[in-house]
Amino acid sequence: MDTDLIVAVSQIATGIATLVVALFLAGQLVMQRKQLDAVHQDSARELGFAARTRVEELNLTRLTNNSLFDAYWKVGKADDAASEIEIHKFTTLMRLSYLQLINSWNLGVNEKNIEFYKGSFGNLMGTPGERRYYLTNGRIIIKTVFELDDLANLGDAVYEEQEGSPVPD
Repeated sequence: MDTDLIVAVSQIATGIATLVVALFLAGQLVMQRKQLDAVHQDSARELGFAARTRVEELNLTRLTNNSLFDAYWKVGKADDAASEIEIHKFTTLMRLSYLQLINSWNLGVNEKNIEFYKGSFGNLMGTPGERRYYLTNGRIIIKTVFELDDLANLGDAVYEEQEGSPVPD
């Protein structure tokens, strides 16, 4: 009978030890989950910061490079005297700006912050030349190439606000 008692006590002790180890591991999983959530949040902030930094770099380049600024100014005003080189510079800068906007949207940075994207579109459509670019290139890149209908609808709304008329069919 002493053996049965020893076996029973050892089984209870083993069960308690197993339970303690399981609780310890569960605690470790909870702590690890909190750390992963913090790392994810930091990563999302870093993506947002990097996206906004890239937009600032593009704007700074436009403002500090006289040749690019002149092309941007001339084509943005829809000046018919713009040369092919100026149009190319303007188009390239706008394409980079739209691709940056699309990357930000695809990464989910500020995806719930519609005002951020409305403001971004507003910056990309402030002049007649920029709105023309939206119709001839930007909208096509967003809607057809990347198939981002929600972003295109937002762009269309900003276009209508800026232009005073809806996007032509």
